Amino acid sequence: MTFIVIGALLSISSYVFGAKLGTRERPIYMLLVPSTESSQLAIRGKQIAEALYDKTGLYIEVSLQSDYAAMVEAFASSDGDTFGFVTTDQYVRIYQLTKGDVTPRLAAVRHGYPYYFSRIYVPRDSGIDSLQDLNGKTWIYSDRGSTSGYVLPKMLFDRLGISFSNTVESGGHINSMVALLEGQGDFCTGYGNPPLPPSGCSNTAWKPGDDPELWIWDRWNNAPYRKELRGTCMDLRRAVRNIYDLDDVIRRIGVLAVIGPIPNDCLAFGPDFPSDVSDRIVAAVEEQLGTKEGKALWGEGFYGWTAVTEIDDSYYDSYRQLLGLPIPDRPGPTQ
Repeated sequence: MTFIVIGALLSISSYVFGAKLGTRERPIYMLLVPSTESSQLAIRGKQIAEALYDKTGLYIEVSLQSDYAAMVEAFASSDGDTFGFVTTDQYVRIYQLTKGDVTPRLAAVRHGYPYYFSRIYVPRDSGIDSLQDLNGKTWIYSDRGSTSGYVLPKMLFDRLGISFSNTVESGGHINSMVALLEGQGDFCTGYGNPPLPPSGCSNTAWKPGDDPELWIWDRWNNAPYRKELRGTCMDLRRAVRNIYDLDDVIRRIGVLAVIGPIPNDCLAFGPDFPSDVSDRIVAAVEEQLGTKEGKALWGEGFYGWTAVTEIDDSYYDSYRQLLGLPIPDRPGPTQ
């Protein structure tokens, strides 16, 4: 009897550990970072996993990480069964922890832009007109692992010798803007995507160096542009439009400064993830984002992706240079 029981257990164990990747017995894990509203993000993540299953037959389990640091650790310690959506700074940290054993495949594109910015948001009536005016104030940021919310602003503040009387770690980008609107601090930092031009100006595009509130805020009249002349705000203020009236938020909160451009977040595969399986997932994602339904799934309520572009590790070299990190040695082309 003892022999039979042990044999049964060994048989079950062998079945589980020998199971094919992407089955219920050995699922693929899709990691999400909590940069937006968590409950909605988890729901949308499960819908995307189901849509990927429909196209690939791969069973994918969604895992929403508790914070940015947890995302980095979970990704770096994974064992051939994990992919996910990592921020720019997270990707670079994961690369360092795994000694390059991480593979970025698709970078986010949002409304035609493969990059974004860190922005410093202040109340328009605060009297804060320059970066030096931030000295001694209370800084609201999302998480110490956030590229746009903390890492790059902290570098800038340290370089300029700016210090603060207090800091508030909000736990998320949306929370930071809410905290600013509710008077819990003097300014906040977070992401900012380029504004979109007004309807009928499709041949006009925002460029780095342009006013971050181009088409949004009429600086001559110190007021929002009239509706018929106004573009679409695509920064952190828009993220709270389901909580506050967007026009009111724009009237109350302005952009003091921008840092960047920063290469966008990406879909990456963790250590030892099999390339043939990652190819199937990448192809499915690209196919999804080529449809109206797919764009809706990946857009509002998720990470706001409207398209993707194929990348490799060199995509993040500009960010490494921004941080003062060395560019990895890479093998040259074969002769």
